[in-house]
Amino acid sequence: MSEKSIVEEKICSCDFSYLHPYFYNNPYALRCELGMGDTDEAYMENAKRRATEIYRILFPDGADAIIFNHWIYDYCDSGEAEYLSCDESDDCESVISQRVNSAAEDLRFLLEYQFKYRHLTVRNLETYDGRGDEEYGLTRRNRIVCYSDNTGFDYNDLICCQLRETNAHEVSFVSFKNECIYSIYDDRGCDVVFMTHDKLKTFYHELKPYFLEYDSEEMHRRFIG
Repeated sequence: MSEKSIVEEKICSCDFSYLHPYFYNNPYALRCELGMGDTDEAYMENAKRRATEIYRILFPDGADAIIFNHWIYDYCDSGEAEYLSCDESDDCESVISQRVNSAAEDLRFLLEYQFKYRHLTVRNLETYDGRGDEEYGLTRRNRIVCYSDNTGFDYNDLICCQLRETNAHEVSFVSFKNECIYSIYDDRGCDVVFMTHDKLKTFYHELKPYFLEYDSEEMHRRFIG
């Protein structure tokens, strides 16, 4: 059995929390801008193009794995906003319908990818403090790791889902060779988290044209070490 890469060791460990904001929570991360343009159409076209170009830079042979979270909800602690909505019967039915549809979509994606790919589950990970736990009932989190095993992922579909936030899961792409995790948070941008300073330096200049200007000075400081 071949030795695991650094990034595979990380994503398979319960000690690696990997929570937002990825860029600020990881010392060897870079942040890129995706959506750009004066019209909605141009904005989304540029977001898709730039996200795909970044993917191809990081994964010329395709991603080795994807990771995503499966959250466990406590419906007894759904948050003040939902309690207030349930003052009206119609609104209460809407809240219930949204919860059921969200849970069904979440489970559908989970089962589809577990059926298709070799996978493992890292259980009972750290959750967000404050708002995420208290107001929305997020009590437990499991990380699902799905391996490509040369089967390949439909990265175009997964990228579009992340850009448009039409998927129940936040999917991140993983490269064992390049020791990185690529996470698109929405059509505004993405984070690339490297496991070592050397890997950050390797890809810094190739990714620089995509950098988010706001964080460019911080990224330069990380580059020079």
